[in-house]
Amino acid sequence: MPSISTFPTLTRDEVFRIETRRLWLRWPRLQDAVMLSHWTGRPEVATMTSTFKVDMSEAEIVDRTQSMRASNTVGRSLSFVMVPQGADNHAIGMVGVHTRPDGGLELGYHLDPAHWGLGLMSEAVSALAAQVFELTDAPRIDAAVRPDNHASSRVLEKCGFKPVGAGEHDSPIYGRYLVRNFALPRSKPSALLSAYRRFNTAPAIAHDLVGLV
Repeated sequence: MPSISTFPTLTRDEVFRIETRRLWLRWPRLQDAVMLSHWTGRPEVATMTSTFKVDMSEAEIVDRTQSMRASNTVGRSLSFVMVPQGADNHAIGMVGVHTRPDGGLELGYHLDPAHWGLGLMSEAVSALAAQVFELTDAPRIDAAVRPDNHASSRVLEKCGFKPVGAGEHDSPIYGRYLVRNFALPRSKPSALLSAYRRFNTAPAIAHDLVGLV
């Protein structure tokens, strides 16, 4: 199947980043692997994803980072590392929207447990989803979470996603497992706009024309 390019040329360079009230969402860098390795392989994080494994090594995270950057470069994904404003090298989370083989868009995210419960993921997801609808003509954004991942479900619901039934997901690491499916249609933006205004007061998008720090 040919590669599907969803995102415009504007997004295909690491100069592209998104600003939220407390965060920058920027392209992942290879040097992020050191920080990411401290928490992405923890069981409470990794087992709630489909592609990160428990005790993932720094070298494996470097490989994943290279893959994410390559997907960004060809417009198949918008994959970001979450960093606090003023701490550009301190990766505390990851969030991205990825093009499936059928052309649909799938949201994925995870956060360092040290920063759970602060509303940071709702802040990041609402800003990213708003930007995806601004930059593309996608009719909806999909997401899937494990049934016992109540915190992740709450993030989606706060950002306007609605449950659309149960399903199954095939993971190269964890095999097939049950999921709750969510969707955010373009045609019903009010909940997303409400979430964006609640979680973000800074401009949604910024371009650092002098390069990244």
